[in-house]
Amino acid sequence: MKRRLHDFRWRLAAALIMMTAVLTGCRYLSIPSQDDAVPSLLSLKGEKGPPAYNSAVIKGRLTGPGWRGNSTLILACSPADKKNECAEYTATGLNQDTFMLYLPEGRYRLFAVTDYNHNGTYEEDEASGMSGSGSQTLDIAVREGELISGVEIRTIATDEQPVQLPRGWRRKIGEPIIRQATGNGDVLKIYHEYFSLENAQIGYWNPSSFMKMFGAHIYLTQAYDPRKIPLLFVHGTEGSPHNWIYFYMRLDRSKYQPWFFYYPSGIRLNLASALLDEELRELHEKFGFRKMALVAHSVGGLTTKAFLDRRRSEGQNTFVRLFVSLATPWSGFGLADASQMLPHKSIPVWLDLGTQSDFISATMDTKLPSTVHHYLFYGRADKLTGGAEPDNRVAAGCAAVYGFDCTHDGILIDRKVFFQFDSILEKEMF
Repeated sequence: MKRRLHDFRWRLAAALIMMTAVLTGCRYLSIPSQDDAVPSLLSLKGEKGPPAYNSAVIKGRLTGPGWRGNSTLILACSPADKKNECAEYTATGLNQDTFMLYLPEGRYRLFAVTDYNHNGTYEEDEASGMSGSGSQTLDIAVREGELISGVEIRTIATDEQPVQLPRGWRRKIGEPIIRQATGNGDVLKIYHEYFSLENAQIGYWNPSSFMKMFGAHIYLTQAYDPRKIPLLFVHGTEGSPHNWIYFYMRLDRSKYQPWFFYYPSGIRLNLASALLDEELRELHEKFGFRKMALVAHSVGGLTTKAFLDRRRSEGQNTFVRLFVSLATPWSGFGLADASQMLPHKSIPVWLDLGTQSDFISATMDTKLPSTVHHYLFYGRADKLTGGAEPDNRVAAGCAAVYGFDCTHDGILIDRKVFFQFDSILEKEMF
């Protein structure tokens, strides 16, 4: 009996995986290796090796002379790699001093190469800095799903000792090199081409490319105004700020300033929540706002809940007053459970979306800070989440639960939904 049940589960998993491949077409089949979250089976001293897919972020800043007005290539190289190849890279835009590296779990040394001659090529004699102090290189250890921030790479002056790059530093850098296009707190129109559906899909199916181009940042649609309350919108899978146009057009922008967290939706959810925490912390330090609201759709609600749980555990919630979630799959997806039964292509976020995943269990079992009022919206015609009222473990901690006759995405363009949302803003934020 057990043998037949086991065989059935494997056949079911295989069928679901094939169905996923058919429904999503070449996007599923072309998941690159750095975004394929199948656990590595390579042996390391008789044990399974660490995850080989990109799963963590090192965030840092350039200091020192020479980088302004130039683009700088940041390389992450593993000291344990006998070939001296770089594991990943990112390239800053002109006059951009911050960087994000999305890379596998491991230990890294960071090196900088600055395009001083503006010929669009990073050359060995343009090596400009490394992580550490002086000639002492700093090794940075990062675990799966972890964000390391506050890293500095000091570029050298012309009269200082040159930086020596690893011998194989060029081997994993394809051409053309993608440069970072944006930074945290940038002002962009909601209809900007950066927020296109195509880019949003890249963020889901190929988050490594998305991270090279955009990183994971909060965007404003106009310069910060201390007289207005920030409303931060968080999209779900394959989403972007474009998803929020209906809400954006109807907001009273004499009272509120809409902000948008734009991130690759294919990354691990704890990592997404850590990035949200870091980017919002930066803006809070810069602007000093006293209160704000968070509004999230679909899986973005799980990311936002994890962010609030993180702040509660660290005793840091001082300004988030309101959380509104729309069509969030609080219990996860059964398809994600079945998909993990066979080795196959799998983007990182799928590891967190199963009904039995550690992430879902932790999110369901952790209560929000008492200072945050959670209003939960769901669609009765939402086939992705089943259309039923949410799990009692989530509903019990909400200020109110509202059901609407709409679909998973239709909840973002429903007039009744927005009217209810607007009335909650008036009640909770003033």
